[in-house]
Amino acid sequence: MKQKVTKDNWEALIHWNFALVGGFLGVYAILLHMGNFGSAQTGNIMEMAASLVSGEWYDVLLRFLALPLFGGGVVVSYILTNHTNINMRKLAIVVDAAGLVASSLLPLKPVLVGLYPIFFCSAFQWGVYSSANGYNSSTIFSSNNFKQAVLGWTQYFLTKDSEFKKKGILYTNTVLSFFIGACYGAVAVNAFAVRAAYLGFVPLATGWILVVKHSMVLEAERPQEIAKEAETELEDAQRLEIEQK
Repeated sequence: MKQKVTKDNWEALIHWNFALVGGFLGVYAILLHMGNFGSAQTGNIMEMAASLVSGEWYDVLLRFLALPLFGGGVVVSYILTNHTNINMRKLAIVVDAAGLVASSLLPLKPVLVGLYPIFFCSAFQWGVYSSANGYNSSTIFSSNNFKQAVLGWTQYFLTKDSEFKKKGILYTNTVLSFFIGACYGAVAVNAFAVRAAYLGFVPLATGWILVVKHSMVLEAERPQEIAKEAETELEDAQRLEIEQK
């Protein structure tokens, strides 16, 4: 039981770390690109609709191009996860780092061009870091996380079920991590403008360390899990033998 708790704790820490990265990416996009959020498509679609109605065709084109970039991040992460043996957690860190570097090098005008790498790397991160301890949870935006945190605590206070408490803690800390990442990003942008992207390497490096540590924990657990499975199979066989007599 102790080993399982340890494994779950590492899983949660990794998730919260990348929620922090998500907050950083979001604020970096918003503060440097006139309020445009690069980690979701809701605002982009609404702005595209407004530009379409007002006849701003160039803006419509720029916003339309963001759709396949974001979708491409989702598709590529899915294909690589399900059809290769690549370590996706590490690859997502590299993709985030590359996205930040590319965004820092692109011009701020037109506004959306500098956001294109953020659209892709955010979606890629979402495809990889999208759950923890059995709970679906985005690390790049917070609406559903906030909803689930409120529901988790409500369910816990009504039922006193410890599972709902675990749910409330996971989602609450995810929202708080996202907020901390946003604060960190705001401070970085105010101090270094576009070069603040390189300060995003700090939580990415922390994430790399956590991912490596988590892999070590899983490796350490493996012999114990095999032994436990063998013990369970032996008990099942003995029980079946007794029943057949």
